[in-house]
Amino acid sequence: MAVFASFVLIYMKQPLKLDYLWAGLRLIGAVYFIFRDALPQT
Repeated sequence: MAVFASFVLIYMKQPLKLDYLWAGLRLIGAVYFIFRDALPQT
């Protein structure tokens, strides 16, 4: 996400928006649901 944010800020010269935060949280959620079986159980 840091690479994407820096690409948007520097190369595309776009301001950061709250939409990027929500997109990042959804990506993290997607990774969690994909790999949740591999996570150690508590």
